[in-house]
Amino acid sequence: MYWCVIHTKSDRIQELVDYFNRQDNIHAFIPKIEKWFSNSKLREYQISCMFPDYIFLKTTMTKKEFNDQYAEVLKSIHRFAALLEYADVIALDPNETHFLEKLLDNQDIIKHSTGHITDSVLKVDSGPLVGMEYQVKKIDRHKRIAVLDCGMLGKHMKVPLEVISKT
Repeated sequence: MYWCVIHTKSDRIQELVDYFNRQDNIHAFIPKIEKWFSNSKLREYQISCMFPDYIFLKTTMTKKEFNDQYAEVLKSIHRFAALLEYADVIALDPNETHFLEKLLDNQDIIKHSTGHITDSVLKVDSGPLVGMEYQVKKIDRHKRIAVLDCGMLGKHMKVPLEVISKT
């Protein structure tokens, strides 16, 4: 499976997602994530965009087939979108795509994980972070997030993690 990322202006993002989803062999989506929201009346996880202004494309085509078929389309949209490339490599390498596939559910959302800390060691009990404890670099228990060292799009990734107990 070949993945690529398109950076676009916010007002055109849904238009591009709809266009690519009408094509054969392409799944376009905007990754979403659960975020903890709390105020005096409400305490819940809410869904929000993970990477605003980015469209992720998954296709069964090879990189060359994709570029050959959609080169003109990508050139025509350059005023409001740009395919992310680093030298001749499209933004997501196989390690990053494998990492995202582990985290995203079938609705392209990263759901929250739950776990506990015993003797300063994190153990994730449920959710997409099960078995990925070694990638957690920092935990903010108040905001209910974990910072992962994955380098996705050149950044650390924050994912929802609820630490239920600490002993």
